[in-house]
Amino acid sequence: MFQKWIFKYGRIIIPILFVFSIILNLSFGSVKISISEIFKSITVNNQIHFLIWKLRFPRILMGIITGAGLATVGAIFQTIMKNPLVDPYLIGTSAGAGFGAVLAIYIATSFNKLFSITLFAFLFSFLASFLTVLLAKRKGIIPITHLILSGVLISTIFSSATILLINFSRRNITNAYVWLFGSLSGITFNDLLIPSISVLSFLLFSLLKSRELDTIALGEDEAKLLGVEVEREKWIFYLFGAFVISTIVSKTGIIGFVGLIIPHAARILTGSNHRYSILGSFLLGGIFLSFSDTIARTVVSPIEIPIGVITSFVGAPLMFILLKRGVTK
Repeated sequence: MFQKWIFKYGRIIIPILFVFSIILNLSFGSVKISISEIFKSITVNNQIHFLIWKLRFPRILMGIITGAGLATVGAIFQTIMKNPLVDPYLIGTSAGAGFGAVLAIYIATSFNKLFSITLFAFLFSFLASFLTVLLAKRKGIIPITHLILSGVLISTIFSSATILLINFSRRNITNAYVWLFGSLSGITFNDLLIPSISVLSFLLFSLLKSRELDTIALGEDEAKLLGVEVEREKWIFYLFGAFVISTIVSKTGIIGFVGLIIPHAARILTGSNHRYSILGSFLLGGIFLSFSDTIARTVVSPIEIPIGVITSFVGAPLMFILLKRGVTK
């Protein structure tokens, strides 16, 4: 009875939770601010206005965009790879981005040459994705098993190289570790532009292709009979998704479990129709990560916990529950 009620009203509940989460996350922090003060600060230029709209608001927006992007890409990848346990980071993107970031830190501390951490993370994340596709490709197609194995291989190589660089480093080692577990600290409005454009573009493209995705979910052979060019669609979604992940990771670092568990939760609430499950993943991902970031910056304030630690502590038990209940079958 309860599950039927959730399924019936899930499409209404999620947008309401999304708006509510923004207001609630603006309220909580090292300094708690009442909801009435938040609305008053919109027109009053004081310390509360600066704290909310210059510091917390861009960080919350980045959390929403990051969570929404990871969850949306995860939902699409689980469809095109026909595997409910696929995570966007499985393709090696996060490992490549982590290596790029730590490499930039290592060069700066060891050779006094400054390079953009964001640029290095972006370049190596895209390189890792490209290598995964290149290794997996067989006679013009990308077998799912080969893609997953290639992703694991590339992730292992880049992760090992990252650990090697960290062991070689002597300074700023904390920065490297925090970056590897993800953080939204220091985010400004300037950091939002590229991730926002990439995530929203991917969302729009996925919604326009929702019928093709529904068809592919029925089976590749059935999709081909209905006129869907399955291999082309897989290529487009894979490369587009890899680009989205690289723009996110280059700003926030590695944040796990969002792209794995949120799509399952969205399908429980909205059904398997991709037009609704994609939007559900987008909104739930934003809600989940923005709340996770609020916990990360408040639970042991003024010390900030890497956000990837929070998502792992929450995500692992949730994934266990999904597995036990057979939701991921």
